[in-house]
Formats: sequence, structure tokens, C-alpha cells
Amino acid sequence: MADKAKKTQTIRKSESMRDKANKVTEKSAKPRRIKKTASKIVKPLKAISKIGKKEYFLITPKETGFKGFLTKRRGFTPKYVISSYKELKLVSWPNKLETWRLMSAVFIFATLFALAVKFVDYGLDKLFRRAFL
Repeated sequence: MADKAKKTQTIRKSESMRDKANKVTEKSAKPRRIKKTASKIVKPLKAISKIGKKEYFLITPKETGFKGFLTKRRGFTPKYVISSYKELKLVSWPNKLETWRLMSAVFIFATLFALAVKFVDYGLDKLFRRAFL
């Protein structure tokens, strides 16, 4: 009877650091949903960019001896959009710490300026009430 009452215990082997590291690398090796979605989006965007880079002529310069406005090389994408995109690539964005510093500086300046305007308004209100009433 004592044998029946005795429960068998299973001892689990603890994971080693190597096993944990292997699990992490296995998880990171799997393609993620974001990467799959991005790869599906890239193909149409590349096709659109190819169309945007193409250039055309209204009248080819070789057909006629006419030169000027109609024979200029033109693109599908306006120059403004292209130059704006190039300029946006050159922008250096602030890091998190710098963003918080700048945001707090703007907040403090706005608060102080609002208080200054309030005190000037209060003073002018008192002055004009005494002068005219």
C-alpha cells in the first residue's frame, strides 16, 4: 500500500545559458510579419519610382529644327518633389534626450511669455480703468 501512495516526481532539467541563447537565435531567424509585409510593398513602390524617373520630350529635338520650350526634357515627377525628398534625406533628426531638452525649453518659454503678456494686460487694464473711468 505504501508503494501505491508514493507519487513519482519528475525532475526537470534546468536550462543552461547556451540553451537560452540558442532559443533566442532560433526566434530571431524566423522571418517577421513586418519584413514580409514590407517586402510585398517594396515591389509596387519600385515600379512607381521607375515611372517617376522616366523622362520624355513633348517634341523630340531631332524631329524638327525647332528648339525651346517644347523640346525640353521633362520628367513625370515635378522637380520640387525630387528636391524636397533629397533635402529631407539630409536632415539630421535629434535623439531622444535632445528632443526632450528642446521640448522643455519651448514649454518654459511659452509659459513665461504667457505670464508676461498676462501681467502687461493686467497693468494696462488697471491704468486705462483709472485714466478713463
